[in-house]
Amino acid sequence: MNIINELNTLAPHFKEIIQQAKYGITITDPNKKDNPLIYVNNYFCEMFGYEYNEVIGKNCRFLQSTDKDQDAIKDIKNAIKKEEPISRILRNYKKDGTLVYSEVNITPIVKNNKVKFFLGIQKDLTFEKDLSEKIKNSETLSNLGYWELDLIKNNLYWSDQIFSIFEIIKNQFTASYDDFLKLIHPDDKKLVNDAYLNSLETKKKYSLQHRLLMNDGRVKYVEERCHTYFDKNGTPVKSVGTIQDITQIKEIEIELENTLSLAKSYKLAMDESSMVSKADLKGNITYINDHFCRVSKYTKDELIGKPHNIVRHPDNPKEIFKDLWKTIKSKKIWKKILKNIDKYGQEYWVDMTILPIIGQDNNISEYIAIRHDITETINQKIKLDNIANTDSLTGLYNRHKLYSDINVSILPALAIINIDRFTEINDFYGHALGDCIIKEFSQKLLLCKNSDCYDLYHLQGDEFVIFNNNISQNDFLEKIYEIEQKLRKEKISINNDFINLDFSIAISFETKEALLRTADMALKVAKKTNKDILIYSDEISKSKEYENNIKWSNIVKVALKEDKVIPVFQALVNNKTMKYEKYEALVRIKDKDKLISPFYFLNIAKKTRHYTEITKTMIEKTFELFKDREEEFSINLTIEDILNEEIKEFILKILQKHKIGNRLVFEIVESESIENFEDISKFIVFVKGLGCKIAIDDFGTGYSNFEYLVKLKADYIKIDGSLIKDIDKNPISEIVCKNIVNFAKDLNMKTIAEFVENEKILEKVKAIGVDYSQGYYFSEPKEII
Repeated sequence: MNIINELNTLAPHFKEIIQQAKYGITITDPNKKDNPLIYVNNYFCEMFGYEYNEVIGKNCRFLQSTDKDQDAIKDIKNAIKKEEPISRILRNYKKDGTLVYSEVNITPIVKNNKVKFFLGIQKDLTFEKDLSEKIKNSETLSNLGYWELDLIKNNLYWSDQIFSIFEIIKNQFTASYDDFLKLIHPDDKKLVNDAYLNSLETKKKYSLQHRLLMNDGRVKYVEERCHTYFDKNGTPVKSVGTIQDITQIKEIEIELENTLSLAKSYKLAMDESSMVSKADLKGNITYINDHFCRVSKYTKDELIGKPHNIVRHPDNPKEIFKDLWKTIKSKKIWKKILKNIDKYGQEYWVDMTILPIIGQDNNISEYIAIRHDITETINQKIKLDNIANTDSLTGLYNRHKLYSDINVSILPALAIINIDRFTEINDFYGHALGDCIIKEFSQKLLLCKNSDCYDLYHLQGDEFVIFNNNISQNDFLEKIYEIEQKLRKEKISINNDFINLDFSIAISFETKEALLRTADMALKVAKKTNKDILIYSDEISKSKEYENNIKWSNIVKVALKEDKVIPVFQALVNNKTMKYEKYEALVRIKDKDKLISPFYFLNIAKKTRHYTEITKTMIEKTFELFKDREEEFSINLTIEDILNEEIKEFILKILQKHKIGNRLVFEIVESESIENFEDISKFIVFVKGLGCKIAIDDFGTGYSNFEYLVKLKADYIKIDGSLIKDIDKNPISEIVCKNIVNFAKDLNMKTIAEFVENEKILEKVKAIGVDYSQGYYFSEPKEII
């Protein structure tokens, strides 16, 4: 008999039950190919949105759509093959593609020892599954785990999140109350156990925070809540609760407590060491601490409500306070060292900082001022300054003080007073008596000066200075002539004899940079020409310069005529191999056994026709030496050389003659920017075409900036000696050199350090990656390589 017919013969009420059951009921025929559906009830059709005729004759696999790679499906296939019952949860899909979680129970129906058909019952678990996932997500997001302890069966249940909090692998641990206690921090174990036992006794809920000790020694903080249920006899039957990981919150609380503690300590330290006050927007005092009262001698009642100028010293310029208000009203911090005055008129010094307090509306709500009493420090500094600025012999200001005063002058005027033939007095009477004469002369000079508008200095031995930082020339000259007349009448006591000392005076009104130097020049001329008073003028400087120019111009002329202009050579050492690989040609004048530096003659030669001849001589002699050698060599050229057609033609001619351009480096030397860059560029392109290389000399000073490096397409950068010589002592020099080296490497240029004078400097330049070193540590410039 057909299975459906068999169902129809069943009692009508039983068939109706199957049709209206709230489970999906299916029957499949194992005797037909692919085990097709031969019956489904109404709820099955509702669960998956199909009509009855759409599913009959199909295998249930159609419900999994494309999601067929499920372990549960494999289990079901094996069970059917073995004709065994099975229960699994499957991901099935409705006709419209909606996911349905189904609990599938399949049972083989046996008749006469043969499976007649398979009965399937499917329960829709979608709601439960979604709810479970939401609970799980909620637990994860809140770091909250749920636990339940059955006190009758002594079974403890933990949710997955508790295992996560305790960092325990679920299938490797059986939860129990005793095992739970083992995970509690030893110092908190009794606290937790007592809390639970007390809740059983009092029948009350409890909540507490405690620590967990992890396997690696870390500590976690958790908050535990518990509620116990009791039967009608008062016997506890079940405890349920939650555990939440509050480690992050607790750490923040601890940090906050530490911060508050630190803030309290800081406030205490601040109150003990600093004068703290607050003021409203008008500058009236609204708060004052005890230390402020102790220093200022005022009480709080005397200060609250008063403006801060109650402690302002009248010596402070008004401009300071204009700057103060301008700064703090612009929401910036203002700092200054100020002189204050206390209640009884005594002055004191403070290092003062004022901070505007910004409210949530981004407007200033009040001001807070912090002062440190630095009176003792200032007084000590004044004493030290007096010592540093005072000549120990005369008690007058010294050279150091003079330099400082000149540096801040506006319209400076300076007179040097020098005692004539004082060396003879020292030699005749001795240095001890000479010192007495200097001291007495300084006192006479003070009496003659007789004005606070002029400062008096003792520079050295027999030399004194009168200086004014802002005065007209006429007023200064009038005063100097007056002093000179008075001073010549003064007699000095020497071994009970009274004599008049002769002296010379030189005056300068030049800029503060040249003031002392020009006065000294005028003094030398005054002594040479036997003038009592001489005012510096440009003629003095020009005559000296002219004299010097003639001298060195003649020396250069003779040197060229006698073939005494020669190149000397200084090695460039490879910092990796320490081999002497390259040489730089440097110009010298040979005078017997001495070599004269270009410092003395080259600038003067530039003003005459001799400079071009020197350059050509250097190039010719250097080429002659290196034509038969293998080393790379370099020659210095200025921008003027490159722009000079005669020198440029000479260079090109000698390059074509000797054909050793591949070993030649032109070191471009110039202290000012390149204006004729197009002409310079043409020259560089041409010589590079002949194999020559370009080095930028003295890089880090003058015109040598990064832009020119790129434009000139340099092969080498020679870092200026003023940076290298201090690189082992000056962090700024080291930083600048590092930047130059890094820039050079980015452009594939080599770097050379000049002025490598000792091993410490060498180690520094090697450490920052400089490629070559040059300096007296390896070799001075020599005639013979």
